[in-house]
Amino acid sequence: MASRAPEPIADLFAISPGRGDRDELERKLARLAEGGLRRFLLREKELAAERRGELARRLAPLCRSLGLELWIAEEAELAAEVGATGVHLSERSPPPSAIVARFGDRLRIGLSIHEELSRPRDELARCGHLFLAPLFPTPSKPAARALGVDGFACRAAGLPVPTFALGGVGLDHLPLLAARGVTRVAAIRLFFDADDPRRAVEEARALLRPPATGLK
Repeated sequence: MASRAPEPIADLFAISPGRGDRDELERKLARLAEGGLRRFLLREKELAAERRGELARRLAPLCRSLGLELWIAEEAELAAEVGATGVHLSERSPPPSAIVARFGDRLRIGLSIHEELSRPRDELARCGHLFLAPLFPTPSKPAARALGVDGFACRAAGLPVPTFALGGVGLDHLPLLAARGVTRVAAIRLFFDADDPRRAVEEARALLRPPATGLK
């Protein structure tokens, strides 16, 4: 009887919706964690730096109590201060090597990239994960060319570290991703605009299971 390879497990990354609402984040993070979410990126670009810092300091102990990895967008100093898992860089951020030089292994590194890479491969390899976007058209980047499921899968396969699909992802897209072997998804609205965040995570994890092969 042929042995069955271990089934890939969905890896989900929730990104804050940018509304700066601490009560909303605290309430919904608890529900997301109940559904099995394990990674959260605090990205609140519209807030003043002081308010972002206050929010990060309030959410850090909550994330620890919920078993959530807390990632901070772009601000490595803030991430280190609050004891976050890591910092997630944009294409405008300093290179990952600069973060490693300053913080060593105190911070893990994530990085957002697009179809046309703006970072050399050795910098990508310093990261623990990448976000590759946009998968589908999204209101936040209306002019960006969408990769589509096939385009994402092909590009992600050639990248040196685990890569999450980001951009316009809804529940109805997840079976298409699973069919191409894509099980890593990062999203904002999928989780934070859901009527029931816990159910959204549970459904996403179920839908990202690859189709059965029929092997016994």
